[in-house]
Amino acid sequence: MLNEKMQRVTRNRPCPICGHDDWCLVAVDGSAAICPRVKEGSQKKCGDAGYLHIVKDGHNGHDRHRGRARWRHSVTVRHCQGDQPQDFEQMAVQYQSQLTSDGLQTLTQSLGLSARSLQRLRVGWDDSAWTFPMSDSCGKIIGIRRRFPNGGKASVKGSRTGLFIPRDLTGVGALLMCEGPTDTAAALDLGFDAIGRPNCNSLVEMTVRTAHGRDEVVIVADNDAVGRAGADRLAGALALCCPCVKIVIPPDGMKDLRQWLNVGLTSETLRAIMADTCPIRMKVRFSLAQAGKGVRR
Repeated sequence: MLNEKMQRVTRNRPCPICGHDDWCLVAVDGSAAICPRVKEGSQKKCGDAGYLHIVKDGHNGHDRHRGRARWRHSVTVRHCQGDQPQDFEQMAVQYQSQLTSDGLQTLTQSLGLSARSLQRLRVGWDDSAWTFPMSDSCGKIIGIRRRFPNGGKASVKGSRTGLFIPRDLTGVGALLMCEGPTDTAAALDLGFDAIGRPNCNSLVEMTVRTAHGRDEVVIVADNDAVGRAGADRLAGALALCCPCVKIVIPPDGMKDLRQWLNVGLTSETLRAIMADTCPIRMKVRFSLAQAGKGVRR
């Protein structure tokens, strides 16, 4: 079976389809990849693992990842010639300058978000996709996420996975933790400080460092089992350094915060829900050996 010849991607060997270093699988000989993020150009769906993409011919080494999916990587290849280190800060500025008012309006209308919130996340355009910079906990841009007109997502080759951080956080009130740049923009539209993770299971340590010093952090999880599990894991880590950590999940029928906003969620309603939500209680267990003197509490 194909899966038996697949290996999990790593930072040194990221997915050739989306550029990420988690979740995806790649064939030992590099001839194929299974990516759960990108459907466009795939051969078939491999259950919950993702979509099968043929990358190159294992017999002659020729690239076979052509057709509908090939355009998705045109800009990525252009910026990676010679495997030179990339200046993602400069790249993000370039892409912002390439985004026209018509292009921004198309995105705002398709997402139901304001231009202001998307611009706070430094949205750009790379001739094929809208772009969102990803930053580390110090605010340095370390990668760029791409969002295609058909809804597909990928990253510029060489990108490191980072957070979606607005350039003008106020530092006042609760900090909302969201999944993806569009949910982050939705939180900004609702009047909150917000940052976003690329997915619900990534960058826990980086997120904790970024949130350090905030009195209240609210994780707005996607309304599914994976989203809730990822929120629980992040909450446990945040509770070690933040005095008040809460989890809010959209109501049944709503997938995420952006969808919730698009059907009428207001800032007042969300603030009321947050106020009624109990903080996460940190649970610490000590064994007799760890207690030293064997004192039970």
